[in-house]
Amino acid sequence: MIGLQRTPGIVLAIGISVLGAVGCGGDASTASSSGSTTGAGGAAATTGSGGGSSSTDTSSASGSGGAAVMLADVDVTVNYAGTQTGTLSIAAVTSFPPMGPPVAFQSFKMPMFPQKGMLIGLEVPRDYYIVAVLDIGNNNPQSPGPEDLVAITMPAVKLTAGAAAKVDLTLTDKP
Repeated sequence: MIGLQRTPGIVLAIGISVLGAVGCGGDASTASSSGSTTGAGGAAATTGSGGGSSSTDTSSASGSGGAAVMLADVDVTVNYAGTQTGTLSIAAVTSFPPMGPPVAFQSFKMPMFPQKGMLIGLEVPRDYYIVAVLDIGNNNPQSPGPEDLVAITMPAVKLTAGAAAKVDLTLTDKP
């Protein structure tokens, strides 16, 4: 089990969110418009507006090795200038195309663009693809349909200890 040390003001809750919206399978859970983020170890941290700056945490992994695990957060801003509506999901995955559940996840039932969010507790150093999906009509939480808007970082974002990570993604309407 990984013990997370968090800055005061962040409320910890139990739960795991899975981003089925990018074909990762599993249950898709959504949060209030303020967002819910699942980080390493399956602990969900509910944040306010998702704003703020990135931070790096050191957590101790218990067990045979007891080695320290370095964790980092990613500030994500999703831009969209169109008129489509739906639930916005952001996630960090370690492979493309995504295989299995995301490492961190946050969703917004009523996003207001530019929508800011934070993916918390990503193990570093490591490469991550950051994905944004706008589920048009909220009709398909398990995988993106042809009507849904998707943006992904290409190439992957390289996260390192002590470095603030900020990602901007832009959703565009389909022709």
